[in-house]
Amino acid sequence: MKKSLILLFGLMVLLSGCQNAQEADNQPDKKMEAPHKDSKAIIALYKEVDSLTQHGSMDRKKMQQFVNEAVDYAQLHPKDTLSPHFLLYAGVNQMQVAFSNANEKQRREQALEAVNILEKLRQNYPDYHNMIYAYYYKGQIYENLGMRQEAASTYRALVERFPDTELSKNIAAYLQADGYEKSAEEIMQGFH
Repeated sequence: MKKSLILLFGLMVLLSGCQNAQEADNQPDKKMEAPHKDSKAIIALYKEVDSLTQHGSMDRKKMQQFVNEAVDYAQLHPKDTLSPHFLLYAGVNQMQVAFSNANEKQRREQALEAVNILEKLRQNYPDYHNMIYAYYYKGQIYENLGMRQEAASTYRALVERFPDTELSKNIAAYLQADGYEKSAEEIMQGFH
């Protein structure tokens, strides 16, 4: 009895699969696309990656998977309200992947890819309510790469665009204190 139930169930699954394949074949106008993760799966992956990172157990492979899937999703669904969030978190995760890489060349390439992701966010969603963080992380990446001019320019853009925020005020003070806003002569005068 058990064997016949299992066999019957297996046959039903097989027939169901064949019927779905026939339906797809009967619709020549529809292109077959590779399945993409849905937003819930991407969110679940992000939560997993974030939880691991919070507990000091960074999984670079899963982080990179999240980055790729989040960027792909945003590209395929530009009007989805989750897309700007996905790009921000993808940029931050790409930054973390980059700066945990021991290989200097790969670290730089991955970090610049994070900048590109954050730049896509800025270009495609200029009114995104968390845009200030895209500027901040972009500045951080440039600074960590030793690209002081780019970092200063990004930080100044943050201060100009979001002048009344606490982060902006802190960045403005940082720019002055760290010598970004001073000439070489002004810095040298500070030592006398």
